[in-house]
Amino acid sequence: MSPSESFLQIMRFVRFVKRCLGVDVYDKDYHINIFTAMCVLACFMYGGFTLNTAILERHSIFAFQSLVMSGLLVQGVNKLFVLVYNARDLYELNQSVLKIYLDYENHSDPRFAKNLQENCDRLRRALIVVFISYYIAIGGMIILPLTVNMFTGDNHLIMQFYVPGIDHTTQSGFWLLQVIHVFVLNVGGAGMFAGDLVILVHLIQAYIFRDILRLKIDIFNTFVEEPGKQSDSDIQKGLVDMMQFHQLYLSFIARCNDLFYSIVSVQVISAAGCFILTMFVLLTSVWPGGWAYAVGLASNLYIYCVLGTLVENCNDDLIYEVYNISFYNLNARQQRQVLFMLCKTQSTDMIQLLGVMPLAVSTALQVSYVLN
Repeated sequence: MSPSESFLQIMRFVRFVKRCLGVDVYDKDYHINIFTAMCVLACFMYGGFTLNTAILERHSIFAFQSLVMSGLLVQGVNKLFVLVYNARDLYELNQSVLKIYLDYENHSDPRFAKNLQENCDRLRRALIVVFISYYIAIGGMIILPLTVNMFTGDNHLIMQFYVPGIDHTTQSGFWLLQVIHVFVLNVGGAGMFAGDLVILVHLIQAYIFRDILRLKIDIFNTFVEEPGKQSDSDIQKGLVDMMQFHQLYLSFIARCNDLFYSIVSVQVISAAGCFILTMFVLLTSVWPGGWAYAVGLASNLYIYCVLGTLVENCNDDLIYEVYNISFYNLNARQQRQVLFMLCKTQSTDMIQLLGVMPLAVSTALQVSYVLN
C-alpha cells in the first residue's frame, strides 16, 4: 500500500466518524444536513436539561456537579461551529496535505516514500491513543457509578442531569435515566473525538514537512559537494525548491493557527477550569463517576498542548537542518538566500493559545497553576 493510500484509508475512518455526526467537512460539496441539525438539537437539549437540573437542585452540591459537566457542552458547541463555518477551508487544507503525499511518494529516492509511510503510522497511533483515552474516561464514568450502586445500594447517576417527565426517585425511572445517560455520554464522546480528529490529522503533518525538507537538504548538499563543476543555475534551482517547500510549511502552520485557535483556546481553558472545579467537588461530596471525568478532562487539557509541543520540536529540527546546508559551497547571493531562510525558520508563527501564548505542555502547566 502506497503512503497516499494509507493516508486516504485513515481519512476514510475520520470521515466516517464525522459523517455520523453530520460534519464531514472533507466532502467537497459539504452542506448542513439532518445529522448536523440533530447534533445542534442535542446540544440545546443537553444544555436545557442541565440548566433545569441546576435550578431544581440549587440548594445541593448536585447542581454544582451538573454545571461542572457543562464544560464539555461549551467545547462541543465551539467545535461544531468552527467545523461547519470553516468547512471549505478545512477541505482545501486536507487536499494540500494529500497533494504532498501524491507528489513525493513516487520520488526517485525511496526515503521519501518511507518517511511518508512512517508519518501515516504515526498518525494512526495518535488516533488510537486519543480514542482510547476518551473511552477509558467514558467507560469509567459508566462503570464506577454502576459498581457503587451494586455494592452499596445507593443510587448514583452516570451524568448529572434529570430529564423532565422521568421520575428518578422510582426504580424504573432511575434506570431509564441511566440508559439515557449512557447514550448521551457515548454520543458526546464521539462528538468530542470527531472535533479532535481535525486537529490531529493536520498538526501531525508537520512531520512530513520536516522529513521532506531534511531529505531535500541532504540531496542538495550531496549535489553541491560532489567533485566537479556544478552550474550556478542548477544550484539555484535546488535552493529555490527548498525555499519554496519551506514557505509551504510556513503557510500550512499559519492556516492551521487561523483555523484552530478557537478550538484550542476553548478546550484548554475550559478543561483546565472544569478540572479544578471537579477536584473541588470530588473532595467535598460523593461523585463516583467524577474521578473518571477528571481523567477525561486531564487528557482534554494536554492532548492539544502535546501536539503543539511536537510542532515546536519539528520547527526546531527545521532550524537545525537549515544550519546543515552546505553554506560555503554557495556564492554570495545564494548565501544571502540561505540566511533569509534561516531567519524565517527562527520566526515561525507557532500554534497559539488565546493568540498570545504558544500551544505547549509548559503552557498547560501554567494555565493549571493560574487557575489553581
